Amino acid sequence: MFKSLRNQLVLALCVLASVVGVVQGVSSYQLSKAGMSALLDLRLEQVASRMRGGFADSLPVIPARGSQPVRDIVITIWKDDQAAPYRSTEPSLALPRDAAAGFVTTAVDGEAWRIYTLRESSMVIQVAQRSAVRRELAQERAVSTLWPMIVLVPLLWIAVLLVVRRSLRKLNRLGAQVQEIDVSHFQQLSTSGVPIEIRPFINSINLMINRLAQSIESERKFISDAAHELRTPLTALQLQADNLQPHIAPSNQERFRELRGGITRSGGLIAQLLRLARADATLQADMLTRVDVAAVVVDTVAEVLPIAMKRGIDIGADEMAGAFVLAVEADIGIAVRNLVSNAVRYTQDGGKVDLSVQVREDMVWINVTDTGPGIAEELLPRVFDRFFRANTQIEGSGLGLSIVTAIANKYGGMASLRNRQDGPSGIVASIGFPLASSDS
Repeated sequence: MFKSLRNQLVLALCVLASVVGVVQGVSSYQLSKAGMSALLDLRLEQVASRMRGGFADSLPVIPARGSQPVRDIVITIWKDDQAAPYRSTEPSLALPRDAAAGFVTTAVDGEAWRIYTLRESSMVIQVAQRSAVRRELAQERAVSTLWPMIVLVPLLWIAVLLVVRRSLRKLNRLGAQVQEIDVSHFQQLSTSGVPIEIRPFINSINLMINRLAQSIESERKFISDAAHELRTPLTALQLQADNLQPHIAPSNQERFRELRGGITRSGGLIAQLLRLARADATLQADMLTRVDVAAVVVDTVAEVLPIAMKRGIDIGADEMAGAFVLAVEADIGIAVRNLVSNAVRYTQDGGKVDLSVQVREDMVWINVTDTGPGIAEELLPRVFDRFFRANTQIEGSGLGLSIVTAIANKYGGMASLRNRQDGPSGIVASIGFPLASSDS
């Protein structure tokens, strides 16, 4: 999870937003409490000032005991040297007359009070409020300031997630383009709309793509040139061997047949190298035509049918969906021929090879199923490697499946090979191509 840059950014920004929200909330809470306390003090001071202006006489001389609400303030007025208060809203509460002028918090009758004392020449005015009531009022007001933070922080988390996702969307598209790069597709990455900080990285990737394309092209040219150059002397060698055969002594005929077999195998390898070079070649759009896949499969079966009949192999097609692909017909034929030839080569005499053409999710799939021995599961990931042979006991170049996958990649398709799971041993080889649209 934390290997993802997006997750790291989202987590870091959300933690930062949460910390800022908590600090802001605590600060707002404390400031609100302090502000409320100052406001309540101001209220006590203002009430005392009003009492000095003649409002003291409006207070009842003997108020009803317990008639004052708990949350209200208490006013006590002292005059001259009288032992009892001149006026008081709560006579049972003995406020300390000798309290210093100004504000003081002290205990009265076992309860904390906030008292403001105003001293005049002939009068002492005291206005008091319970500290518990003040705390309750301050907390109620302070808690109300936390609700915006409680609501805004989760909204900020969502905003961070959306902004980061949107910011990295371009990188996701670039990642998808990089995944599409293969030996038949070396499209450079666009820097349009890419953040400035990412452009050096994209430019480096484009330089690497150029170097890789040049290297692959050099390899293709070498394989093609080498195959062309070798084909001529091998052809000449084959002709000389044919001319020499009548003059070979009977005792050397076996060795001569081995020599001719080696020449034939070398010729086959060179032919496969030429096919591989053509499969790797850059695709030209003007060479594409609508290819009838079913017709290609039928032609391929017709080509290998004599070999299959000679070995008693039952070869046929059990499902032939009508479908077209946009490609070079020779490429499709080579790919199908290699799959079918492999199936016939690895199937024992008297076995069976089935072909089918299916259309699934805008893809045309050609499946070749045989009753051969199958392939060890640990070797399956390597079967498309060049010159790799899963069974070295059977003659082959190790290039057939490499040509198949090269042709599939060339047209944006895919190739796969798996062991049968329906009972008999054998292989299911499949190659898929994008379905051609009806107007192409």
